[in-house]
Amino acid sequence: MNDRFRSALLGTALGDAWGYPYQEAPQPENTPLPEILTITDDTQMTLSLSTAMREITTNNMGRDAGMREISEQFLDYHADPDYDRSPGAATTESLDRLEDLGPSHWEDVSSHSGGAGAVMRAAASALLAPADQGVGWSVMQAILTHDSGIARAAAASVATILLAPREANLLDVAEGLAGDTHFDNDRLLTDQEKTQILEDFSGAMITDVYGAAVPLSEIFARVRELHRILSPRLEEGDFEVLYERASKLMKIFGKGYDAGSCTASALLLAQLYLDHKDQYAPHDFLHAAVSWPGNRNTRAAVTGAMIGAHLDSPQRWEDCCDYEFEERYDAAIHSGVWRGFKKTPLPTQG
Repeated sequence: MNDRFRSALLGTALGDAWGYPYQEAPQPENTPLPEILTITDDTQMTLSLSTAMREITTNNMGRDAGMREISEQFLDYHADPDYDRSPGAATTESLDRLEDLGPSHWEDVSSHSGGAGAVMRAAASALLAPADQGVGWSVMQAILTHDSGIARAAAASVATILLAPREANLLDVAEGLAGDTHFDNDRLLTDQEKTQILEDFSGAMITDVYGAAVPLSEIFARVRELHRILSPRLEEGDFEVLYERASKLMKIFGKGYDAGSCTASALLLAQLYLDHKDQYAPHDFLHAAVSWPGNRNTRAAVTGAMIGAHLDSPQRWEDCCDYEFEERYDAAIHSGVWRGFKKTPLPTQG
């Protein structure tokens, strides 16, 4: 599972760093890979959560002890000089409150937002937890900052997508949350919580779409229909269709600021890559994620996580070139091991 996390982490970091320079308005049309790969809160919080998850797994922590560990790691990140790299308002509000109240009050700090921050770091919770807790920890880490119906449902869905067998059809996994082995057999979540998540899946509304708000179940149905239309075009070599249809796609499943919208767009791109991996490189689909308007870096980070979790090897990311990130983060991104923000000082200057 560690190789799977390493691959998902590298995909997360690459998508995050690729989208970062193009995130703020006015967003440009051209989005080449930056010469300097600078990560943001998407990767930073994935690294922070990975440190917590290794402690949780090694020490077989239960929910309360584990959530305190996650809280402590997030507070170390919150106090770090590198914190100010576009963290979302919901995350900042929650971590400010957590700092005031302390890690033992983790249940009292959530902003109740449905934002994409709920899913951007889920690769660590899904892939580093015991197999029968990956969905549960993904939901729990989400509600620390984003305790809302759509955030819970999206976090559970992303976890099942990341945990699915490499040969699985991700569209089937996403639409089949009820009955998914990892969801049904998760022993961290209670039966009541699972029932609530399934109700959220079909009832919590995504507003980041054109027209009437829709639940995650409907967004995933839209993804399947788009996949049916787009996949033959890619088979024919027409990759440009992903750029030409960008505006229409954003109306169908949103610009990725919402956890459900972000999950849907990443799911579409990840499945399209898996369908056509003999024709295209995984990086091609990260570029599509970055080029679509809206929440570019988080959309690309989640796309990278989904693709990375289903690659045969992390090396697949670097078959065409080596990716180097900032000195402080490069080794951790490539190895999958981060010691924590308090234990990892900033590099000295000059």
